[in-house]
Amino acid sequence: MPSGTKLKWQWAGPLFVGLFFLSLLSGRTLRVPWYEQWISTVFYPLQWTAHAVGNGISGVWHHYIYLVGVQKTNEALVRQLQDLHGRLIGYEETKLENQRLHSLLGLAETLNGTPIVARVIAHEPRTEFQSILINKGREDGLLPNLPVVTSEGLVGRVGPVTAHQAQVLLITDANSAVDVIVERSRVRALLVGDQKQAVLKHDLLLARMEYLRQLSDVQTDDVVVTSGLDKIFPKGLPVGTVQKIVKSKYGIFQKAGVLPFVDFSTLEEVLLLIP
Repeated sequence: MPSGTKLKWQWAGPLFVGLFFLSLLSGRTLRVPWYEQWISTVFYPLQWTAHAVGNGISGVWHHYIYLVGVQKTNEALVRQLQDLHGRLIGYEETKLENQRLHSLLGLAETLNGTPIVARVIAHEPRTEFQSILINKGREDGLLPNLPVVTSEGLVGRVGPVTAHQAQVLLITDANSAVDVIVERSRVRALLVGDQKQAVLKHDLLLARMEYLRQLSDVQTDDVVVTSGLDKIFPKGLPVGTVQKIVKSKYGIFQKAGVLPFVDFSTLEEVLLLIP
């Protein structure tokens, strides 16, 4: 071994022994030994980096878990909101139905006969025959020609009847005929369905009064009601208002278009009167 290297190893032994004794003495002092300060200075950045990375990973993981929990909570709240919205719609429908039924029952108290409330289950799709189908029939006491009304006014009369269903002929059908009077002037006429205009103006569903004399006192906006003289409909049921008057140049009669009070496209319940 070279003499220089041997000399270095001779000094290494005493140096380590000295450091050992210094470490033993350091427990009696409050000051951190210089070599520990040196080690701390060298390794502190690495420790800080490792600690920061660990905290970052832990924070990202906890944030991910939190977001997953928030998403599940939001989904549950959305489902709950949809359920409540559906219930609210159901409650509103029930409320509106109760209001309609209350109006029908209030109307029944003012009319003679046994009232029966029926639900509209279908609208006749054929334009040549204006009618609706109801969920009451022969087993419920229904017979043909019974009057059908709502709180707004006259609907029509019962047509063909089966055990549990019946067809209602609307006053707008060309086969319908109702004896009516003008409420203001008491002029009498026959109300028939105006099928041609009902097809062209389906939202109006007009009827017309016929056999009006040329000199009969009829004006636009006059209210038309049932006369009760046809032995089918009770007297005084609201029918509609006069919308236009057509005078003939050579005949002895005039005609008057009538807009019914009832919107037949929105019918849901009707009232039938059994004598």
